[in-house]
Amino acid sequence: MRIIKLLSIAFLLLSFCFEGISSNQKDILVLNSYHNGLSWTDSIVSSIKRELSTELSYSIYIEDMDTKRYYSQDYLNLLANFYQEKYKNKKFDLIISTDNNAYDFLLKYKEKIFGDVPALFSGLNSITTVPKGYSGVFETLHFCSTIAIIKNNHPNCKELVVVADQSTTGLTLIKALSEDLEHMKDPIPYRIIKAPTICDLQSQLSALKEGSIVLYLVYNREANGNYITYETSFIKAKPYCKVPIYSIWDFYMNLGAVGGALISGEKQGKQVSEMAKEILTGTNINDIPAKLAAYEYCFDHKELTHFNINRSNLPKNSRIINEPYSFVHENKEIVILTLTVLILLTIIIIVMTINMHLRKVRTQKEKAHLLEIKANHEDLKIAKEEAEESSRLKSAFLANMSHEIRTPMNAILGFTDLLSADDVEREKRTRFIAIIQRNTKYLLRLISDILDISKIETNQLKIVKSKCVLNDLFVNLNEAYAAIIELHDNKKLSLLTTLPADKSIIEFNTDSMRLLQIFNNLIENSIKFTSIGTIEIGYDIKGDYLRFFVTDTGIGISEDKQKIIFDRFRQADLNADTRTYGGTGLGLAISKSLVELLGGEIWFTSKLNEGTTFYFTIPF
Repeated sequence: MRIIKLLSIAFLLLSFCFEGISSNQKDILVLNSYHNGLSWTDSIVSSIKRELSTELSYSIYIEDMDTKRYYSQDYLNLLANFYQEKYKNKKFDLIISTDNNAYDFLLKYKEKIFGDVPALFSGLNSITTVPKGYSGVFETLHFCSTIAIIKNNHPNCKELVVVADQSTTGLTLIKALSEDLEHMKDPIPYRIIKAPTICDLQSQLSALKEGSIVLYLVYNREANGNYITYETSFIKAKPYCKVPIYSIWDFYMNLGAVGGALISGEKQGKQVSEMAKEILTGTNINDIPAKLAAYEYCFDHKELTHFNINRSNLPKNSRIINEPYSFVHENKEIVILTLTVLILLTIIIIVMTINMHLRKVRTQKEKAHLLEIKANHEDLKIAKEEAEESSRLKSAFLANMSHEIRTPMNAILGFTDLLSADDVEREKRTRFIAIIQRNTKYLLRLISDILDISKIETNQLKIVKSKCVLNDLFVNLNEAYAAIIELHDNKKLSLLTTLPADKSIIEFNTDSMRLLQIFNNLIENSIKFTSIGTIEIGYDIKGDYLRFFVTDTGIGISEDKQKIIFDRFRQADLNADTRTYGGTGLGLAISKSLVELLGGEIWFTSKLNEGTTFYFTIPF
C-alpha cells in the first residue's frame, strides 16, 4: 500500500510537470501565399524554422495557400471555410504570413477564422499603413540601387528592358519600379516585356542588341494561367539573351544573373523570427514597429568576367560568388607566417653575407701583414700559420653556407607538419601543407642559386657603348669555344660560323663586353645540352637591327617548359629528383636582361630531341 501511495504521488507530480510544460507551449501558424517547392517561400520558411525550432516550447504549423497556381475569389473563400473548420478548436499565439496574398487574406478573414491573434507579415511588396495587431517586414525593392549599378557598369546602355508577368507580384513590382524611376534625377530609358508565353519571352530576348540591359523581375504565369517557377522561367529565358541580366532577387544567382542590390527570403525569415520571439516572450505587437527588409549587393564572378565588368565599379561591400579558389585569401594566417619566416631568413642571409665580407677583408689584411713582416720568430710563424688556417676555415664556412641556411628551413618544414593537427578537413589540410612544403623547398634552391650568382654578378648592369668589330667578335668566339669543345671528350661537336653575304655592316656601336657575355651564355648553354652534332653562330641584317643567332642540335626544349625558359632560377631540365645537366638556370635570364638593356629582344625556336635556335637583336 505504501508503495502504491508513493507511485500515485509521483504520477501526480509528473502530471503537474507535463501540464506546466503544456501550458507554456506556444503555437505558431505560418501562412504562405504560395506553395511548398517555390524557392522564395521555401527560403523564408526554412529560415523561420531554423530560428524558432530551437525553442522546445514553440510548435510551428505551416499552411500553403498555393495562390501562384490558384488565385480566384471562389478559391480563397473555400480556403477560408477550410481553415475555419480545420482550426475551429485551435488557438494560435502568433500568425506569420509570407507575401501579399497571405497578408490580404488575413486582413479579410483573420478575425473570423483565428480570432484576435497577433499577426506578423513578411515580403510585402509595398509599404502601407499597418493596422493594429499587425507588424512585420516590408519587402523594399532597391530598384534605384540596382539601376545605379547598371548605369555605372554600362555607361553606353541605351535602354533597360524589364521582364515581368501579369501576376499580383508582377504588377506590384512594375508599379514600384515606375515610381522609383520617376524620383531618379537622371532616369534610364526603359520598356517592359509582358510576354504572353515563355516562348514569346525567349523570342523578344533573343532580338535584343548590344546596348540593351535586362532587369529580370518575375515571370511565373503565362497569359493562359499556366504556372512556371522562378528558376524554370529564368533557365529557359537565359540562353536566348546575349546581353547582361540584372535582378533584385537572390534566387536568380548561380543561374546566369549578373547580380544587383538583392533581397533574400532567408534574411526576411530571420528578421520576422526575431520579432516573433519578442511577441512570444510578452511584448505587445503594437509596440513593435514594422521593419524594412535587409538586402545586400551580390554579383556572380562568372558573369562579371563574361561581360568584362570591372569589379572596381561595384559597391565596396559587395559579395562575389563563384570566385576562383585563392590560396592566399583562404589561408591568410599561413601566408603571413610563411612571409614572416622568409623575411627573417632574408635578413639572416644579408647579415651573414656582410659579416663574411668583413671577416674576409680582415683576413686578407692579416695575411698581407704577415707577408710584409716576414718574421723568422717562431711565434710569428705560428701566428701566420694560424691566420692561414683561419682563412681556410672561413672559406670553407662560406662554401658551406647553403647547408647552414637549410637548418632554419628544416624548422619551417617541421612547423608545417604541425599544421596538419589543426581542426580542418583532412583533404584541405594535406593540400595546404603540400603547397607550403613545395614553396619552402623552392626557396632553398633559390637561396643556393643566389649564393652562386653572387660569385659572378659583382658589378652593376651598366651599358658602356663603344665600337664593336663584328669579324673580330666571331673570330674570338670561334677560337675560344673550339678549344673548349675539344676538352669535352664525351661530346662530338663542331662549331660553325655563318655570316651574311652583305658585309655592309662591319662595325657598330654597342657594349662589346655585354654582347660577348650574351654569346658566352648561349654557346655554353648549347654545349651543355648538345652531345653530338653542330653548334652554329652568326648574324644577319633585319631592318635597323642585327639579328644574331646560336643554333644547336641538342635535346631541344619541350613545349611545357618553353614559357618559363627565360625565368630566373628556372632550367629546362629541372626535375624533382635530379638535375642532369646542372647549373643554376640563370644564364638565359641574365642574357635576356642584357639584350633588353642593349635595346633589343631575345626569343627562340625549338623542337624536342632536334635542337634549339636562340635569336636576339641589337640596334645599329
